[in-house]
Amino acid sequence: MQSHYKDALIQIITFLERLEETHKIKYHLVGGILVNLYSDFRTTRDIDLAISFKESSISTNDYIELLKQNNFKAYQDWESAKTLAKEISMIQFLDTSETIRFDNHIVVYSTPNKYKKIGPLSMKRRVRATVFGVECWVSSKEDFILSKLVYGGWQDYRDALGCWMRFKEELDIPYLKEKSKLLNIEKEYTLLESGIEDPDEFFERLA
Repeated sequence: MQSHYKDALIQIITFLERLEETHKIKYHLVGGILVNLYSDFRTTRDIDLAISFKESSISTNDYIELLKQNNFKAYQDWESAKTLAKEISMIQFLDTSETIRFDNHIVVYSTPNKYKKIGPLSMKRRVRATVFGVECWVSSKEDFILSKLVYGGWQDYRDALGCWMRFKEELDIPYLKEKSKLLNIEKEYTLLESGIEDPDEFFERLA
């Protein structure tokens, strides 16, 4: 599994780096894969990434066609992928070995949806890092924390707390406070800042 995972990561990063250079698509890794960089090590079976077409010369459908041409495999079929991309701003597909799933979030600008508001913020502040030996663009530590608090699950809180505990001294606290207000997660951020380690206690205090 580890070998398939790294192979899949190399495939998608090679593809995206080339598209960024040729078509001005911007991307970065988000979600579970970054816990190994920012929080506690654990394995995931998929790879989450965000893509912005804002400055790109190609459309979402063009992008899907390029995925197809580069031997990525449709999760269902490519026409369904195009439909879902339009409806929920998400493209799901598989690596060339059909082992690892990619959850490809399309960044949406000017949206009231807090789950989508994190996209433009995170894209603007993406950073270079090495993940499983592969150099690529990733979400910043601060935006990793904010996104985990936005999604708000039990494991999400543990991931956010792990990052907070490891990197507290170097985090941009004013940014976290400002954006937690924008994302309507002030209470969640305040509880994280207090250092609550038990996710169950966290959710009790949110209630």
